[in-house]
Amino acid sequence: MKEASNGQSDGEDELRFFPLEGLLPVGQALSVNTTYSILSLVSTHTENDNPILLQELLTETDVRLLLLLLELPYYCPQEVLHASLFYSYSGLLAGLSSETAARAEWQTTIEEQRLHLLRAQELGTRKKELKPLYNALSKLRAKLHPFGLEIALFASSSAYSLLSLSQISEANEQ
Repeated sequence: MKEASNGQSDGEDELRFFPLEGLLPVGQALSVNTTYSILSLVSTHTENDNPILLQELLTETDVRLLLLLLELPYYCPQEVLHASLFYSYSGLLAGLSSETAARAEWQTTIEEQRLHLLRAQELGTRKKELKPLYNALSKLRAKLHPFGLEIALFASSSAYSLLSLSQISEANEQ
């Protein structure tokens, strides 16, 4: 298996696994099938006959954003997520792999998007530029709730992270 940043990828069937330690219960991981756009919560205990605990069909846009949030679950900059919306799907998948040329091209696109958003900030149009991202994240957020996950915006409004819904409810109770 090829190793992704925070997950593993099997090039044949395009399954990527993300253990998300601290965000999911012990013995569970997320699996993303990038060919069929299916998110699965799986048991990592081998004694289970059916390791799939929960599944959700996603859109391609959902997968684009989710893969980045899973790769960078604790701090995923807005420019990274925004760039994924306008980059080819195959290019994004290759850019997240260990292929050096594709990764370099993806990093260049992220830098271009960062500069674009800085210009938009100077012109006062940043919120308008980010509207497609806000809308897409809102739709994805609802699909992640059954998996016990939430997408949170940093106070600086420059990045997103994944949070466990159980951690959020515990914090709210205190």
